[in-house]
Amino acid sequence: MKTQIKTNKVITIIMILLLQQSTTLFATDVRGKVSGKNTNSKVVPLPNSNIQIMGTNKGTLTNHDGYFELTIDKPTKIIVSYIGYKKDTLELKPGTNYYEVVLNQELTTLNTVEVTGQKPEGMIDQSNIVKTEVITSQGLLKAACCNLSESFQTNPSVDVTFTDAVTGAKQIQLLGLAQIYTQLLTEKTPNLQGIASNYGLNYIPGPWMNSISISKGAASVTTGYESITGQINVDYKDPFTTDKMYFNIYANDIQKFEGSFVGKYQISDKVSTATFLHGNTLNQNIDLNKDGFSDVPKGTQVNLMERLSYMGSNYVSKTIFQALYDDKQAGQIGYLNGSNPTDWGANIKVNRYFFSTKNGYVFPSDKYMSLGTILSFIHHTQTSNFGLTNYNAEQNSVYLNLLWQSSFDTPVKHLPSDEMSADAEMAESAKHNYTLGFSYSYNNYLQLLNNSTYNSFESVPGFFFEYSYSGIKNFVTTLGLREDFHNIYGNLFTPRLHLQYKIGDYNTIRASIGKGYHNPLPIAENQNILSSSRKIFFNEPLKNEEAWNYGINSTHELDLFSHYATLNLEYYRTDFVNQTIVDLDSKPGEVHFYNLKGKSFSNSFQIDFNIEITKEFNATAAYRLNDVWITTDNTLQQKPLISPNKFFINLAYSTGQNGWGLDFTAEYNGGGRMPSTAQNPPEYRLNNTFPGYFVLYGQITKRFGNFEVYLGGENLTNFKQPNPILASDSPFSQYFDGSLIWGPIEGRKIYLGARFTVN
Repeated sequence: MKTQIKTNKVITIIMILLLQQSTTLFATDVRGKVSGKNTNSKVVPLPNSNIQIMGTNKGTLTNHDGYFELTIDKPTKIIVSYIGYKKDTLELKPGTNYYEVVLNQELTTLNTVEVTGQKPEGMIDQSNIVKTEVITSQGLLKAACCNLSESFQTNPSVDVTFTDAVTGAKQIQLLGLAQIYTQLLTEKTPNLQGIASNYGLNYIPGPWMNSISISKGAASVTTGYESITGQINVDYKDPFTTDKMYFNIYANDIQKFEGSFVGKYQISDKVSTATFLHGNTLNQNIDLNKDGFSDVPKGTQVNLMERLSYMGSNYVSKTIFQALYDDKQAGQIGYLNGSNPTDWGANIKVNRYFFSTKNGYVFPSDKYMSLGTILSFIHHTQTSNFGLTNYNAEQNSVYLNLLWQSSFDTPVKHLPSDEMSADAEMAESAKHNYTLGFSYSYNNYLQLLNNSTYNSFESVPGFFFEYSYSGIKNFVTTLGLREDFHNIYGNLFTPRLHLQYKIGDYNTIRASIGKGYHNPLPIAENQNILSSSRKIFFNEPLKNEEAWNYGINSTHELDLFSHYATLNLEYYRTDFVNQTIVDLDSKPGEVHFYNLKGKSFSNSFQIDFNIEITKEFNATAAYRLNDVWITTDNTLQQKPLISPNKFFINLAYSTGQNGWGLDFTAEYNGGGRMPSTAQNPPEYRLNNTFPGYFVLYGQITKRFGNFEVYLGGENLTNFKQPNPILASDSPFSQYFDGSLIWGPIEGRKIYLGARFTVN
C-alpha cells in the first residue's frame, strides 16, 4: 500500500510538472497573408506557403488565397518560405497579430534577416478542419521516392504492400483497408481510379511531387462520394515557384535506372509553364530465391507532363496534360530470356492520357465570393496476358465539378488598420460560410477477360452543399450533404459531419462521421488474382459498396523541457453496409465474388509521438493497430494477408543546406492470417498464419548547395517472404498462386542518386 501511494505521488508530481510546462506558455494567434513578387514585380498570393516557427517543426500552410493562421507559444520568429522564393524571417511583435508578407523571387533580397532554416519534413495542416498530414518536398527527399508507392516509407499512417509476387504491383492500405476505399487525387482532381488502380502508384514520379496530403476518415463532400477511409492528394511542383531546372538520376544494385527532369519557362508575369519528364528501365532477370521466377519485373516507362498556369488578380487557371507509356514483363526466367518461350510469362502494356484544368474566379467587390471549375479527361488502355489468361481493358472518363463559395453573413468593411487590411477583416467577420456545387462523372469501362466481356458504363450527376460555422470561439463545424444519381445503382445520399475544438492553445480535438460509396470493378481492381490459376466465379450481381466511417483524433503540442514535441492519437471505425467480398477461403484454386452477407468492419488505432531533440535531430515513434474483420463463406474472420500490428520509428538528422542528411527508419509488422490452403496437396499447403518481421531503411545525403548526392538502402535486413509463389514449380497447375503476399518479395536494395537544381 505504501509503495502504491509513493508511486501515485510520483505520477502526480510528473503530471503537475507537465501541466506547468504547457500552461505557463505565452499564447497568441497570428494571422496573415503571404504573397510573392515575381521577376516582373507582379505580386500574387502564394498558396501552400510554409510557415514555420524558428527552431521547431511547428507550423502551418497558407490556404489557396495565401492566408494563414497560427498559434504561437511565446514571442519568437517565424520563417516564411515558398519554393523558388527567398525565405523571410519575421520577428513577431507584441500587440501585432496580422502580417502581410511579400517574398521576392530567386536572387532578389528582402529588407529582412536572411536565415538558413530547414523546411519541415512533415506537419499537420492546422487550417484544415479534417486532420491532414502533409509530407513536404523536404520530407520526400528522406528516401529515394522513385514514385508515389515509395513515398510513404517514412510515414507511419500509410501502408504500402505488394499485391502479387509476379508483377510486383503495389497498393496502399489506409485504416487497414484496400486502396480502392481511399480517394486518390492529384491537384484536388480524382485520379488513378478504375483500370489504373492496380499499377497507378507507379505513374507519379517522386521528383515531380511538391507535397502529399493524407487525411483519414470521411472527407469533404465537394470531391465526391467515393472517399470511405480517407483521401490522399498529390500536389505537383508549381510552374511559378519551382526551380528553373531540376534533375534527378537514380540507379540501384539490380541495375534499375531512372531519370527525371522538371523545367519551367515563365512567359509573362501572369503565365508560366513547366515541363516534366521521367523515364525508368530495368532489363535484368533477378531470381535470388531460386524459384524459377524473376523477383522483379523487367520493363520500361516513359512519362511526360506539361503544366500551364495563369495567375491574375482575380482569375487563376491551372492546366495539366500527361502522357504515359509503361511496358512490363514478368514470369519465369526461361520465358524472359527467350530460352523457353512456353514457360509462364506476363506482359502488361499501358498507354495513358490525362488532362485536367482548374479555373477559379474571385469577385473583386466581394472577396469572400468565388466560382471554381474542375474538368478532367482520362483515356487509359491496357493490353496484357498472365500465362494463358488474356486481359485487355480500356477506360474513358470525364469529370466535371462546379463550386460556388460564399457566406450567409453580410460582412461589413472596416477602414484598414495597422494590423489588418479591410479584406482580411471582412473575411474574419464571416462566420457562416458555404460551398454549393454540381458534379458529373462519366466512366466507360471496356474489359475482355479471355472470351468474356465485363463492360460497364457509369453516368453520375450530383449536387452537394457544405456549410461551415465558426461563430463559437475555438470551435468549428462543417456539415456536408450530397445527392448523386447513378445510372446503375440509383440515388446515393452522402452525409458527412466534421467537428474541431481547441482546448487551450496546444490541444486540438477533431471528430468526423460520414458515409461513402465505391462502385466495384472486381477484375480491374484485383488483377493480382490473374497471377494465379484461380478460376473466377461471380456468385451474384454485385451491388455498389457502401460504408460508414466514424473517427476521433487529438493533437497535443508539448514543451518538454525546452524540446518541442507533438503527440497524436486517433481512432477510426469503418462499418460496411455492403461490400464486394473477394473470397479466397472457400476453395483453393477458386476466387468467388459476392455481396456482403453478415458483418464487415475495421477498427484502426494509432498513436505517434514526434520530438525535436535538437535543431538538427528529430525523432518519430508510432504504434498502429488495424483490427479488420470480414464475413466470408458465412464465417466472420480476420481479414487475411494484413498485419494488424505495426511499430514504427524514424530518426532524421540534418546539418543544413550545405551539409549532411541522415535518415533511418525501422518498422515491425506483426503476423496475421493466411487464406486456407488445407485442401491442397501437402507440398502446396501453407501455414494458417504468417509471422511478424522487421524492415529497415536508411539514407545518407551530402549537399553541396544546389547539388546533392544520396546513398541509401531499402529492406536492409534482407527479409523476404519464403516461397511467395505457391506451386512455382508447376505454374500451369491448379495450385499455382502468386497472390498470397504478406511481406516483402524483393531483397535488400542499395541505391545511389544525385539531384541538381538551377535557380
